[in-house]
Amino acid sequence: AVPGLPIVPDLVVVLATYLGLRRHGVGGVAGAFFLGYALDTFSGTALGLQAFSLVAVYVAVYVIARRLWVGNGLPLMIVVFFAACVRAMALVAGATLLEAPGHVWHHVVRYGVLEAGVAALVAPAVFAFVTWEEGLLEIV
Repeated sequence: AVPGLPIVPDLVVVLATYLGLRRHGVGGVAGAFFLGYALDTFSGTALGLQAFSLVAVYVAVYVIARRLWVGNGLPLMIVVFFAACVRAMALVAGATLLEAPGHVWHHVVRYGVLEAGVAALVAPAVFAFVTWEEGLLEIV
């Protein structure tokens, strides 16, 4: 967490973005779905809400990856920021449909953009680590 603020970088959205940029096909979609389903299992929200949001992130990033080449640096950070915003909107849409709307929009406006920014800042390091780990494990 960022000291003094309740903001945590969303590493799961960074991993879903990695899948959307680097793993095209059923394996990438399944990976995003199972990341979300694991979050659903332990988060206590409506079952399927996190899985829906991460699949939405995967699809949005996959469409971007088919049109643009995104390497590292600033383009990667912009795509991760966009992906985090897509996830926040998908979660708000799902929560509005499945649960009581309450102050959901207030939370997104207050913390969603900041958390997306922090996720974008840590994305190059996470991508470098995952790429290093794939090379270590010899995953093609």
